[in-house]
Amino acid sequence: MSLMTMLASAQNGNYFENVAKACGVSPALAQSGLEKLCPAIARQLKAKAENDRQAFESLLDLLDEGGDGTDLDSADAMTGAEAISDGTAVLDDIYGSGSASLAAMKKLVPGLDDGQLQALSAIAATSVLAGLSKSYAAPQALASAPAESRGLLGTIISAVVTGALQGMARQLAPKRRRRRSYASYFGRKRKVTRRRRTKTPSLNDIFGQILGKL
Repeated sequence: MSLMTMLASAQNGNYFENVAKACGVSPALAQSGLEKLCPAIARQLKAKAENDRQAFESLLDLLDEGGDGTDLDSADAMTGAEAISDGTAVLDDIYGSGSASLAAMKKLVPGLDDGQLQALSAIAATSVLAGLSKSYAAPQALASAPAESRGLLGTIISAVVTGALQGMARQLAPKRRRRRSYASYFGRKRKVTRRRRTKTPSLNDIFGQILGKL
């Protein structure tokens, strides 16, 4: 599933409307802006991870610890003040500075004032990371299923059961859960140690859906 498809269906189909409200732009402009910003940010993140081992380990940590990308379904987690601050820190990290990230974003989405563009770009950054978590979690969940259940019928049944359990978990969970800080992986200095992993995915594995089908 492409990132834009994920976003279009998130928050009961109101993702772009919620982004628009947070940035002070129209829903159409929010959508067209994210369509330009998200691929560029994903490519910049991939390039940083290719050339910086610590960034690669941080990305793997995020994917290992990042759950199933359910942040996408929380307007506050994706468009609230903390989310925008978080996304700004991520952009500063992967582009090298705030001025460099803003200059890159202006080339992609000209015509917005700095405040609108900074908010939209920050939300785009958190959208990319949440989308990566979601796309990465799905095949991992399938891979961990018993071999005998992975036929077509078993996969369908597993998906139905998983969806039902996730829906039940959302109903039982507290209405306000603590949002994950993406800037704790990118944007703020943290000690990163190389973990022992049974399998280390390649960057093509990680970014395949996001960059291949945006």
